[in-house]
Amino acid sequence: MPLATLLIVWQLIASDDSPSFPPPVEWFRAIARMYDEGVLLPAIGQTLTTFVVALALAAFIGATVGIAIGASPRIDRTLSPTVDFLAAVPGAAFVPVAVLILGTSLVSGVAVVALVVSWPILLNTATAMRAVPAVRLDMSRTLGLTIGERWRKVVLPTLAPGIMLGVRVAASMALIITLLVDILGAGEGIGRLLVENQQKFDARAVWSLLLIVGTVGYLTSATLARVAAQLTRPTDYGSATAGRRFHPLTQIRTKP
Repeated sequence: MPLATLLIVWQLIASDDSPSFPPPVEWFRAIARMYDEGVLLPAIGQTLTTFVVALALAAFIGATVGIAIGASPRIDRTLSPTVDFLAAVPGAAFVPVAVLILGTSLVSGVAVVALVVSWPILLNTATAMRAVPAVRLDMSRTLGLTIGERWRKVVLPTLAPGIMLGVRVAASMALIITLLVDILGAGEGIGRLLVENQQKFDARAVWSLLLIVGTVGYLTSATLARVAAQLTRPTDYGSATAGRRFHPLTQIRTKP
């Protein structure tokens, strides 16, 4: 792995007393020190709570509003100018204003992150909603599917790839905005520890915290990629239906 190779080379050539680029083994010593001091786990817990809850809330808000915009031309015409303007503003620019208005509590941090990162989910969902083939909806009506069955068998499977793409983009943004909320709003998460150790010129602690943040980001991306693959894979009906086909809308068994 390139990252593992880089860390090994870094360990071999770095000096233990380097003020800026300490060897990786020193990072883990810094992690152990912060753990013993009782500051690491609360900071990780605060950051993860804000990150996960805000991402889930952003997914709900973005998907709901995106479906409404994509399904209704009137809502699209009404909201699109505002949505396009707000989506064009860098997410980090909202953080100081949001912190000023909402404060620095855990609830306000979740609200800030969710509102800032909901845009990619909203835009991708709206685009996917507009792309739902009309012929599928017409066919589902002809076959007598109820509204609930139409959404479950036609609309949601079509929207899933777009929503998951938006969630994956939002996840990377959410981690950044969560750290910014800590830094700019004097929060209690990893961002605060980063600033404190940077001000003390403790490079070992700073690099160790970056390692933790990178690990969280990597695991989140890998998890969402697996979820997206599960949601978009073809349905496997099992050996009991071997040699037979199912209609994609009604799952009515037909002869080969």
